[in-house]
Amino acid sequence: MSIAVSLCSEQRGEIRKFLERYYDKQITLDEDVEHWIYVYHKPVDAIDIISIAVDNRDKYDISVCVQIDAEDLYPVTFENHNDVIKGILYLYYEEYNKVIEPAY
Repeated sequence: MSIAVSLCSEQRGEIRKFLERYYDKQITLDEDVEHWIYVYHKPVDAIDIISIAVDNRDKYDISVCVQIDAEDLYPVTFENHNDVIKGILYLYYEEYNKVIEPAY
């Protein structure tokens, strides 16, 4: 299972500014980038960037969406971000348990 996290902003340089702060280093990204996507193959790794982007919505004009296994895009808002994170954890542990179930 993979999760694609999309960051969108019409504000010039906003995504770059956010990502530099998130990664705590200078990154190579054009100033005019309005849409950034990263695919996480370990879904729980996506939780950090989702949480930080939503928690800092007052500092950055960025929209966050997630896409699970090439399905529909789901917008992540302040109101639903806890449910989105719970859903990611549920899906991850559901898949993880399928992998480690003993064969009888």
